Amino acid sequence: MAYEIVWEPEGVLVQFSAQVTGRELINSARQMQGDSRFDEGRYVINDFTAVTGHELSEEPLVELSALHYGAYASHPNCRIVFVTTDAALGALVKSVLMAPEMASYQIEVFPSVSDARDWLESQPDLHVMSNVMGFRIR
Repeated sequence: MAYEIVWEPEGVLVQFSAQVTGRELINSARQMQGDSRFDEGRYVINDFTAVTGHELSEEPLVELSALHYGAYASHPNCRIVFVTTDAALGALVKSVLMAPEMASYQIEVFPSVSDARDWLESQPDLHVMSNVMGFRIR
C-alpha cells in the first residue's frame, strides 16, 4: 500500500509514497470517505511529496471525481488539496477534478504541505447544506 491515512482534529492527511497507482488513489478516497470521521472534517490533504512515480491518468481521476461528487452530497463542507511539485500532475488534477460537469469540492494544488495548511487556515468555514434530505443550496 503506497498511502497512509492520518486523521487530524479538523481533517485528514493522506500521505502517498513510492509508486502510486490509480487504484491506490481511488482506494484511499473510498477508505477515507467511508470512515465516519470524514463527515466532520473540513479538509483533505493528499500529499504526493514522497512519491517516486505515479501511474495517474485521466481515468482514475474521473472515478475520483465521481467519488467526490457522491461524498459532497452528504458532506459539502470540505476542501481538498493536492500537494505536489509535479506541474503536469497538478494540471491534470485541476483539469479533471474541476471540470464543470463533475465539479464538487473546491480543489487546490500546492507545492508543500505547509503551503496547503496555510491556505486552509486562511479559508472561512463552509456552511453549505447537504442535499441528502433535499435541502441543497448551490
